Amino acid sequence: MCPTIFGRVQTRWAILIIPALIATLISIITGNAGWIVLIGVYFVLGTALDVGFYPLLIRWQPPWLTFAFAVAEFILVFILAHILKVGLSNLEAVLLYWITWWIAIWTKVAVLPLLSLSWIENAGEFRTTDWSVAPEYESLPVAVFSSQPAGGGPPPLARKFSAAAIEIPEELRRIPSPSGVRSAPTPPS
Repeated sequence: MCPTIFGRVQTRWAILIIPALIATLISIITGNAGWIVLIGVYFVLGTALDVGFYPLLIRWQPPWLTFAFAVAEFILVFILAHILKVGLSNLEAVLLYWITWWIAIWTKVAVLPLLSLSWIENAGEFRTTDWSVAPEYESLPVAVFSSQPAGGGPPPLARKFSAAAIEIPEELRRIPSPSGVRSAPTPPS
């Protein structure tokens, strides 16, 4: 897959919906907003990497690179969680990240291709690629140029060749042909 920047952001948003809903539910039940904050940190950091770093680093993303990026993002999210003091223990943060990643990957691999059959071919973007008018019903132009020029009459090149405006000089008309046959008389002008 070779995602575009917009495709990366759209895909990240789509794969984190279910984990964000689960983290919101856990935050409401426990009264600790750290669960949803960590998902937010994961989303913001990932989006920043998708927009500013990954396009410079890679041109094509093989499947194995997804896990390598997950490990790198885990380290960055873990460090940011400690800096921002999100209110989760180390074990809770680690479990939330890897469970979120697992759900996100399964969403990316199994759910998104079902929701949008052309998602991979569209570089990770969710867009419509349908025809607005079926190609067989599309009207095609008959001629590229109009038959009459703006000034009226035939175009200059047609006037030059159609009127036989090129007159054969008199000295060429009087030269006898090698076979002894006289040339045809020129039409009067």
